[in-house]
Amino acid sequence: MTLASTPAQVNGLEIRGPVTRTDCLPSSAQAVFSLLGDGKERTLNEIIGNVAFSPRTIRNALNKLRKSGLIIAKFNFRDARKPLYKLKTV
Repeated sequence: MTLASTPAQVNGLEIRGPVTRTDCLPSSAQAVFSLLGDGKERTLNEIIGNVAFSPRTIRNALNKLRKSGLIIAKFNFRDARKPLYKLKTV
């Protein structure tokens, strides 16, 4: 998910190496993104159990990742109240 090749300009600073969309996200969103990187679908409670942030912070991180187009929320047929989150495949 590389947006720019090296070198890149971010906020007036030169960045060496690939710049990804997650570089501009908060650490909570980066942690959720890396957890979902294994390809498994997870509910909010499963994500909360594996990431060391508060539930509210995880919900905000999921919203930012969804708005960025990096993850999707799928309907959960086992429990319609709990969507399944996974990385968006290109």
